[in-house]
Amino acid sequence: MALAMVAGVACGDDNDEPLPLLPTAEIRVEGPGVSETLTVELARTSREHQQGLMFRQELPEDRGMLFLFDGQQNGGFWMRNTYLPLDIAYLAEDGTVQEIRQGKPLDETVLRPAEPYWMVLEVNAGWFERHGLGVGARVMVPVEVRTE
Repeated sequence: MALAMVAGVACGDDNDEPLPLLPTAEIRVEGPGVSETLTVELARTSREHQQGLMFRQELPEDRGMLFLFDGQQNGGFWMRNTYLPLDIAYLAEDGTVQEIRQGKPLDETVLRPAEPYWMVLEVNAGWFERHGLGVGARVMVPVEVRTE
């Protein structure tokens, strides 16, 4: 998974040991006439944000990772040690998809969105397009997931 970068400074380390799978939750992504369910791992801590989906060799189509932050963010993500091509969706506080960037495997280019964001959803590359979703779609995150 892409690696969170806070305030433009890389948060990653060179630890080659992937974290175990994180706790999961079910979310819905909704757009006009479309509603898709995903099971997402929840990345809440700085360490979990740093690790993301690094070192993973596969990601099922109905899975992803949701990065939850304590407040609004403006840093970017990169793909250090990430072997999977990803869609990186930057979300507003209400879950609206503001921007989707394509992360290329092992590319350390910082993918910084134009606007600050509150959450980030990472899924397999092309997932949004395959499901008829994109900018303006809403990611419905249960309240209990946001407040844990």
